[in-house]
Amino acid sequence: MPNRLVAPDGRVRLGIFPEPIDEVNHRDFVLRDPFGKPRGRLARHFGFHQFQFLGGLSERLVFGCAIVDTRWVTTAFVYCWDPTTRQRVEHGVKRPFGLGFRGVDTPEAGTMAFEAGGTRIVMHADASPRARRLEVTGGPIAIDAVFSEEAPPMEPMRLCTRAGATGWVYARKTAGLAMRGTLRAAAATWDLGAIDGYGHHDWSAGFMRPETFWNWGCLAGRTSDGRVAGLNVSCGVNETSVTENCFWLDGRLHKVDTVAFDYDPRDLMRPWRLRSADGRVDLAFAPEGMHVERVNALVLATNFHQIFGRFTGALTTAAGERVAIANMLGFCEDHYAKW
Repeated sequence: MPNRLVAPDGRVRLGIFPEPIDEVNHRDFVLRDPFGKPRGRLARHFGFHQFQFLGGLSERLVFGCAIVDTRWVTTAFVYCWDPTTRQRVEHGVKRPFGLGFRGVDTPEAGTMAFEAGGTRIVMHADASPRARRLEVTGGPIAIDAVFSEEAPPMEPMRLCTRAGATGWVYARKTAGLAMRGTLRAAAATWDLGAIDGYGHHDWSAGFMRPETFWNWGCLAGRTSDGRVAGLNVSCGVNETSVTENCFWLDGRLHKVDTVAFDYDPRDLMRPWRLRSADGRVDLAFAPEGMHVERVNALVLATNFHQIFGRFTGALTTAAGERVAIANMLGFCEDHYAKW
């Protein structure tokens, strides 16, 4: 039997899940208003949102791609940035009411796709062997990339937390994934298997807060002693009772406490500092570039800044091992959303 997120009685399961969640069966959830009254079909439909993000980090190329469906509108963006030349290529598309969008309720295996303005983006997951595939065609950036969760074996962060009075969010996240494939942009082609780069992935869905704000941090790369490190931390989302905050060393997940982001919101290109309450994450972040998405409409809005740069500091395991991080590429986000 598939392992489903929503129980037969209509209640969602909350917490951190070491085992795979095969289906986020949101249609079985009994959504209620803050006074306990069941919501209607339209409220359930437009209240459910989902997104995926896949990206890669290396000294020769930084790239990211996202599909975001809010029911009212589906948007997607893709960009790549050359850390050496500081040149950036980016492209975004959108369509209303889910036109051209195909969602997926199975985070471990399945296909999410979006097509708009001649651009097609496909994000596919395989359960065996565990891998993610990203295909982007029809725009200024073309990607055919595979992100492996097999070598080293990856322990994903899977969790479901409350959102607002009656909602919830399920998220599945990884960082430090081996990559292969190609990316073409601006008359250049990169062999993703030859640039010593590592990927990261975020699959999130649920009845999210209608107005929210968050910070997020991620890194992926090799430490000085040759281990593959990944980081996923946030503040302002997915932290009701438990948090998504963690790091990986050679695929093994290390859970950490809440994380504070110290930065200047007036100038996001100034240095940032990320510290966890348990002291196991202590990182400085030096921005080098930024991708921006802004929409301000009647029923939805987003002010999204994804800043790419370099982390320096340390990650510490529960056993007390201190792992130095020196100029490792990664991201920080500053994001307001109304959806």
